[in-house]
Amino acid sequence: MAKVELRGLFRERLFRRLLAVRVVGQLQDGIIQSALAGFVLFSPESQDSPAGVVGAFAILLLPYSIIGPFMGVFLDRWRRRQVLLVANLVRSVLVVGLIAATLGSWPVWATGLLVLFVLGLNRLILTALAASLPRTVSVDHLVPANAVAPVSGTVGAAVGGALAIGAGAMLGATRATTAALLAIAAVGLLVTAALSLRIPIGALGPEGERQRETVGEVVRQLAAGARDLLDARPAWWSAWGVMAHRAAYGIALLLAIVASKSVLSPDSNAGALGVVGIAIGAAGAGALLGAIITPPIVRASSPGVWSAAVAAIAAVAATIGLLSVSTLGFVVGGFVLGLAGQAIKIDTDTVIALTIGDDARGRVFSLLDVGINVALLCGIAVAGLLIGPGGTSTGLALATGTLLTLSAGLFVLSGRRRRTEQSQRMDDRASTEHGWLQTPVEADQAAGDHERSE
Repeated sequence: MAKVELRGLFRERLFRRLLAVRVVGQLQDGIIQSALAGFVLFSPESQDSPAGVVGAFAILLLPYSIIGPFMGVFLDRWRRRQVLLVANLVRSVLVVGLIAATLGSWPVWATGLLVLFVLGLNRLILTALAASLPRTVSVDHLVPANAVAPVSGTVGAAVGGALAIGAGAMLGATRATTAALLAIAAVGLLVTAALSLRIPIGALGPEGERQRETVGEVVRQLAAGARDLLDARPAWWSAWGVMAHRAAYGIALLLAIVASKSVLSPDSNAGALGVVGIAIGAAGAGALLGAIITPPIVRASSPGVWSAAVAAIAAVAATIGLLSVSTLGFVVGGFVLGLAGQAIKIDTDTVIALTIGDDARGRVFSLLDVGINVALLCGIAVAGLLIGPGGTSTGLALATGTLLTLSAGLFVLSGRRRRTEQSQRMDDRASTEHGWLQTPVEADQAAGDHERSE
């Protein structure tokens, strides 16, 4: 059955072309983020304190979290194909600027500004891809598409990240290595922009007239998007479930980075980078498995059950792995966290696609992306403040498990609400078919017809 569904999915030409843009683009994104993270966290000039790690991630995540909500509104007004084209071209130019900043020892504020725009545009692109996906497949193929597309992008990012981390571990996370990796990514972004030209300009939407909007109108549209998400309660609870998982992932990520530098490989930045790289690679492998097994399991189970189950399993595995303070524990915990993250993201993306209209979907996905980034950063920040001087913390390991348990509970709520709504729709349909919802006039007419027939 799965092979038949995939065969039908890949017959969708627009889906194949959009998928190519996603995979090639996220390959470059993996190279960029891993090269920058490796240089900032594991270069000879890097900071060893948890506060330094938190600061690095704040530069990567916080600026977009501030400007990100505005992107979805623009996606609902701009041609999404054009967003994919222009944003990738601009990113390529900005990455060249990052190369100059890396080699020239630019001020921190200038480099941070470039990183802001490079990553901010990447989030815009990912939001455009998510909002465009339902327009490239039939409704019957939406669930497998929501599995295949994100995990394909994740695999692309993981491959790019592995290349960058491997180069950093072998050659050292130096300025020259980082600049070379960024140059490869700049060329790759030009290829991504070229791939987007294969998609017809109006094929990805949105439909209707596009208009210029004031900042106030953008804020009002965002408020409307938040109301849309709140009204679609299954999507609302699922969104909070994803964010709880990401906060837990943030705690686990900081613990792994600090422990690798202070406990597992205190005398070698390259060795510490290797430990973190293996753990992140395991998370990517888990995400791949999650994408493969989630669609058939979801179809065979009640709504929300699978997402709740994998979040609960991750709560146990991640807690044990973090408490072990070992490479094996980090790898196993990362694998299960990756599997759970992919499974619940597929579930949430599908729920949003089915319950939010096309005219609001862009801003809802944008708000979700921002929530995910804020949750991840909050997890990292809290862990950075509370971690012990030795680079380990039993309390933070237990907090990771608690957040994942909370995520499981939120998906139970989401699934229960979906089952309730499905049952209500079935009752309404049955009521209509059997005349239970007839108006008084219709009832009188039906009674008269019955009397005449007798």
